[in-house]
Amino acid sequence: SKFDVTRAYLGYNYNLTRTLSGRIVYDVADPSAGNLKFTGMLKFAYLRYKSEKWTVTGGMIPLPEYAHAEKTWGYRYIYKPAHDLYGFGASADLGISVSHILAPWLSANITLMNGEGYKLTEADSAFKAAAGITLFPVKSVSLRGYLDNMSKDGINQRTAEVFVSWEERGYLLSSAFHYRRNHKLVEGHDYRALTLNGRVPVSERVVLLGRYDYAASVKVGSAEDPWNLAKDGQLFLGGIEFAISPGVSLSPNFQGWKPADNDMPFISTISLSLDLKI
Repeated sequence: SKFDVTRAYLGYNYNLTRTLSGRIVYDVADPSAGNLKFTGMLKFAYLRYKSEKWTVTGGMIPLPEYAHAEKTWGYRYIYKPAHDLYGFGASADLGISVSHILAPWLSANITLMNGEGYKLTEADSAFKAAAGITLFPVKSVSLRGYLDNMSKDGINQRTAEVFVSWEERGYLLSSAFHYRRNHKLVEGHDYRALTLNGRVPVSERVVLLGRYDYAASVKVGSAEDPWNLAKDGQLFLGGIEFAISPGVSLSPNFQGWKPADNDMPFISTISLSLDLKI
């Protein structure tokens, strides 16, 4: 049993003109290194040009593939989206992104970035190039495909993702498949993840939500176990969200993790998660 604060943001947005804006966000969270609980990091710092059909963003930018994964899950304060949770990509990076609306049912984007994420901005010879395309074939349905590539010392790290979602009158059902080859530029370190999630509105302020993930890595060479066995497994999540007031959401929820390693026990957690936007 414990109380925990996992993350806080402080941000500032400014509209320089009708089409040009700037944003800076300071992120205070667990750095996942050493004994520090909270460390301040620059999350976003960018300029954005946006017209009716074009959007160009440069600096420490939010990445389009992460933004799409976050939107289709929608409950980051309860649990990270699969794209972020299993390491398929960071939420922000140094770079430039260009998006274009080709038609009411079709949009595309390309991104050139450092490839290290916002926590590590070292300068080296490796860059990541990414492209995505989003389709709206029928009302309430969206399809998105994404590819990226990062090369260094003759090794290519490639990521492919496919998203499908249906949303109407507050109901949502979405699925995503993620695959990465040569994770962190290590030959043979391939892995994949499938995520399914949905929500059902009970009333104007009450929503039922659920999610299932499956993550698995491959065996390398003559190894007996997959290379990422310690982090492979299945996630089961269910809960209720109460919109207490504008900007305040509360969710009692259950989180269960079944490790792929049969020697490890099932881990269950009951949480009361709070999201506060000021």
